[in-house]
Amino acid sequence: MKAMDKNTQKRLSYNTQIIKVLSNSYQVSEYFVRECVKGNKKSLTADEIKKKYNQLNNPTLEKIEEFKKEK
Repeated sequence: MKAMDKNTQKRLSYNTQIIKVLSNSYQVSEYFVRECVKGNKKSLTADEIKKKYNQLNNPTLEKIEEFKKEK
């Protein structure tokens, strides 16, 4: 009999606003954008999307870190 262990795999979360903006601007699905950010898709467009996502998301992460340091 197998033990009923909880799934310990962490689910990645993404900035949904950025995902939607990139999806609209590149005329691709939100699923495709998430796959690009994960690194599962390999193409010039996928590389562009991943790079753009990181550029747009980075300022948010920096602000969060600044806020943590203030407290």
